Amino acid sequence: MLIDLRNAQNGVNNGLEADVCIVGAGAAGISLCRHLRKLGHSVCLLESGGLDFEVETQDLYDGPNEGMTYYDLVDARLRFFGGTTNIWGGRCTPLEPLDFQHRPWVQHSGWPFQAQDLEQHYRVAHDSLDLGE
Repeated sequence: MLIDLRNAQNGVNNGLEADVCIVGAGAAGISLCRHLRKLGHSVCLLESGGLDFEVETQDLYDGPNEGMTYYDLVDARLRFFGGTTNIWGGRCTPLEPLDFQHRPWVQHSGWPFQAQDLEQHYRVAHDSLDLGE
């Protein structure tokens, strides 16, 4: 069921109840929602935008970035169903073992687990996205 809360009456929750609420209908949010539904949970998936790009909603990203230099959020992220995957090239590749290792020349590098710890999760992702082996 799709409910556009912009059309809902103020203060009325439309009887929405769920075991889990996920904020963000991008790749991660949709994948998690599908997985939890398969496990039998009721899920409410919230997205800031609608089904299509809308300038008014996208403008909510307009503002300064803090920290490392990056593209302006208004240009680098999308606020509608599917999120930034709507402009994603679709490349799916596992992380390399080197990605998990500490490298002195890369600030904050290293992970508290190894590449093989993700193998079972990669299998789930491959099945979900029909990527095959």
